Amino acid sequence: MADDGVVPGEMTRLNQFMADCMSVGALRGFKHFSVYIRSREEIILRVFKDPSSTPRSDLAPICSSTVYEHLSRVHAIEESKHTISSAKNRMEKPFDISNRSLEADSEGINFLIAGYQRYRCPYVWLRTDHERLVQLDADEELDKDAPVELNTINCWRNYDIRPWDVIVEIVCYALDPWPENPFAIDYEYFDRITMEERVVATGAMLEFLRRAYLRRYFCSEILLEDIKRLQLPTELSVS
Repeated sequence: MADDGVVPGEMTRLNQFMADCMSVGALRGFKHFSVYIRSREEIILRVFKDPSSTPRSDLAPICSSTVYEHLSRVHAIEESKHTISSAKNRMEKPFDISNRSLEADSEGINFLIAGYQRYRCPYVWLRTDHERLVQLDADEELDKDAPVELNTINCWRNYDIRPWDVIVEIVCYALDPWPENPFAIDYEYFDRITMEERVVATGAMLEFLRRAYLRRYFCSEILLEDIKRLQLPTELSVS
């Protein structure tokens, strides 16, 4: 997969692509998927098999500073030990993104999106559900280490492809039928988090949806409605 002919600015574009991946990895609150940062060169895209039942590991942002700030304030009150213990028991265990756990994941279809410097181009690997999603000829053997053939990745060297372009294609590839809006929002998530977290999460999500809207996907009009809804705090509750 390595290419000796380096396009000028190729590494800069790859670094920007992965920086954008990191920003998406910090977001929570999508209905059809979650993104988890595994390293500066790798993220895991977990597409939910049943979007109507969002896995509970997505109830709270991983490494949320506001949660720990809240626990620090609670520590100052008289019954701090009991309160902190109860709070910790209520916190959800973060989703395990180790290879073994991904293979055992029954609720999600997991993809590895990586921007390895030696390849000078992003690639995507399917980490679960190979038998269902990979179509093989009768005489062809399954190669789980082969990257997934995606139009967005194939065009990356010649076009301005962003991580959200790749995510749209992956979600539509993984789900049958594909959703009318791959970036659909799980509004219940915003109701479950604290007010402080909601302010930060809503602002970050609005910025992402704005970028996605400008790409003019087939779901652009629905994205615009979500942008309008998220801009109105009173509309965050589920209808």
